[in-house]
Amino acid sequence: MRSRKGIYIHIPFCVKKCNYCAFLSFDAVTSPRGEYTEALCEEIRLRAAETKDRRIDTVYIGGGTPSVLDVSQLRDILHTVRECFDIKEDAEITIEANPATLGRKDGVMLAKLQAYKYMGINRLSMGVQSMDNDRLHFLGRIHTAENVARDMKLAREKGFDNLNLDLIFSVPGESREDALKDLDEIIALNPEHISCYSLQIEEDTPFAEMIEHGEMTEAPDEEDRETYHAICGRLREAGYEHYEISNFAKPGYRSRHNSLYWDMSDYIAFGLGASGFTDNARYRNTSDIEDYIKTVGEGRLPIAESYANTPFDNISEAVFTGLRRIEGISYEDAVAAYDRASETTIKNSPKERFWEIFKEAKTEAEEYEKRGLLIIDDQGLRLTEQGIDISNSIMSLFV
Repeated sequence: MRSRKGIYIHIPFCVKKCNYCAFLSFDAVTSPRGEYTEALCEEIRLRAAETKDRRIDTVYIGGGTPSVLDVSQLRDILHTVRECFDIKEDAEITIEANPATLGRKDGVMLAKLQAYKYMGINRLSMGVQSMDNDRLHFLGRIHTAENVARDMKLAREKGFDNLNLDLIFSVPGESREDALKDLDEIIALNPEHISCYSLQIEEDTPFAEMIEHGEMTEAPDEEDRETYHAICGRLREAGYEHYEISNFAKPGYRSRHNSLYWDMSDYIAFGLGASGFTDNARYRNTSDIEDYIKTVGEGRLPIAESYANTPFDNISEAVFTGLRRIEGISYEDAVAAYDRASETTIKNSPKERFWEIFKEAKTEAEEYEKRGLLIIDDQGLRLTEQGIDISNSIMSLFV
């Protein structure tokens, strides 16, 4: 059976960079959006020419804030994608669209959403982060809670029935009750999918500078974990499946694109700084926008680095990403990832082969099992809810 394949497209422009954001993005007003769009379309054509299997199951347009692009620019990008690749009729096509960037007036927003529908976009992912206006201002967001409610209402009017809302918790000064109040207001909007992330302080951000100068302190780990578990419980009560460490969905609405990352499927990445995984090799594009535009303009792919995965790279990545899923990783899938890059054939069972490869990790893994943090059975292994709290330590056994 053919494995699934996705496309990721990076749009590195924002109206304003948030105080916690370390993503690759630039000011939408002063950046060369038109030139970038043209270069992006050319990169799509160049890579398509080198791609044998062009059948695509999912498309994800991320950023930055892709919704700051003009409708005509986005239309050109998706037209080029469809021209160069075979997009499945029922493909999941997602765009990240922060509140207040789809249009200040209802009529403008409705027209933009209608254009998205015509382009085949069928899933919106909105970075809400909080429903408290003071906290939104502190985070550096440009929208208000009122914008979120309006945008959701108008999206429903235009027929969007697959919506994700992001929430950030453990914001300095925020109590667990504050976070749950945010969550309750997001649940009340009835999105099909909710992503919940603990605030991470990244280098070279305003928040990192505030921490360095003693102007702010991070939420204590114990409080962060208590809030996380309370969020998990509240979402389960509301009918959402907890299917990945940070992701919750109503039945049938798991993110099909993000699932590609967690099960080692191929995905082709386009755009500045974008990273892809195809034909058992990983690559990353240049992060210099001038170099990106120039390189593509000369008819060359803008790759900064690329390397082929070894068999151990594959199985290690499969376990690391697979353990993020609530179902965990099966021995069969892990060994299949290993065999994808191996020229040898071993006839032992997947379970025997798995623990032969990770024999040095087995004793410590069994200790985590005894502590109720990891479940190991005849099919594979998965984290318990308590194990999620130290997931990086457990995952590191298999790296």
